[in-house]
Amino acid sequence: MSKRQGVWIALVMVAVVAATATYLLLPPRQTGDVAVPPRDASPEQVVSAYLDALNGHDCDTAEALMTTTAADHARSWCHDVASLEGVDVQGHVTERPEWSGHVAPDEVVRVAVTFDLSWRLLRNDGSMNEGPTTWGYLLARDSASSPWRIFDQGVG
Repeated sequence: MSKRQGVWIALVMVAVVAATATYLLLPPRQTGDVAVPPRDASPEQVVSAYLDALNGHDCDTAEALMTTTAADHARSWCHDVASLEGVDVQGHVTERPEWSGHVAPDEVVRVAVTFDLSWRLLRNDGSMNEGPTTWGYLLARDSASSPWRIFDQGVG
């Protein structure tokens, strides 16, 4: 191999490593702009907007639909999810506030969803496998005039 060929091979290898590192380290490009639902939106509308935001990598909207204590989860998921397809949001079910550490007059609901999940390469957070998934979101508000916000999520 000539010196010139060796230089070209080295440059190609550096470019491949740099491109791979960029893909793995940088968040995905935002592909959608999802509006935050109005204050009087139903829990189902909030969850639908949240899932649309994750799918479009609109991390600001995803965070805005979470409580301040849960916003870090939104950014992590927004960066790690490649896509959500076949999303089906079920009707909400009211829960007793104390079951999730809330107190009256807080209102708490659970919204079950199903979707087909694809993770970004090497970004699976371990909470679920790719493919068809049943998941659930817990939402709360402190009065009838407050917006619903997601505070927890897990197996639905």
